[in-house]
Amino acid sequence: MSRIRTLALGAALAIVALGAGMLVSRTLISPGAPTLASGTLLTPARPLRPIAFIDHEGRPFDAARLKGRWSLLFFGFTSCPDVCPTTLAVLAQVEKKLTDLPPAQRPQVILASVDPQRDTPERLAKYVKFFSPTFIGVTAEPAALEEFARTMGVPVIKTPTGEGGYTVDHSASVFAVNPSAELRALFSAPHSAEALAKDLRRLMRARQDG
Repeated sequence: MSRIRTLALGAALAIVALGAGMLVSRTLISPGAPTLASGTLLTPARPLRPIAFIDHEGRPFDAARLKGRWSLLFFGFTSCPDVCPTTLAVLAQVEKKLTDLPPAQRPQVILASVDPQRDTPERLAKYVKFFSPTFIGVTAEPAALEEFARTMGVPVIKTPTGEGGYTVDHSASVFAVNPSAELRALFSAPHSAEALAKDLRRLMRARQDG
């Protein structure tokens, strides 16, 4: 990794970490908020900006498809060599740990591609179904995806690898979106399926109680 690339990615991640630290401070002074073991709670929950994606089946995917149930949102791409498959494998384990919940209460897992040039709906379908038949892959026009990732605080850095190829560096954070389509918590790497599942139960219970 070049020094420029390292500094750029480090600076972007530092901005995300700073934002997370501010969110932690807000959480500490919010009475009645659930305590998360592995995540950062956003208090109050933050409405998502309007989205207009296409899912891996070629169907429109907007905020309406986030309402009514919890969602776990992860930014990645199908050509990712390590972070993406590792994170999706953990999320598949989380899904298995929550099978005691009614199907409608189990979080849906969504992979938002940061490589829309290569990640067609067909390619996303093959990729996400490898991890779980319920996982959803979404894509959109590059500008729309970049803007959405930016508003979520996700650094996305496209780096040429030679001979026309490239890779994409991005955050490994997982975002919990509540049934009102609001960003409620973020989970930074490294991820633990056990801790994530427990924190999701805490989030769900807190919402039911309050």
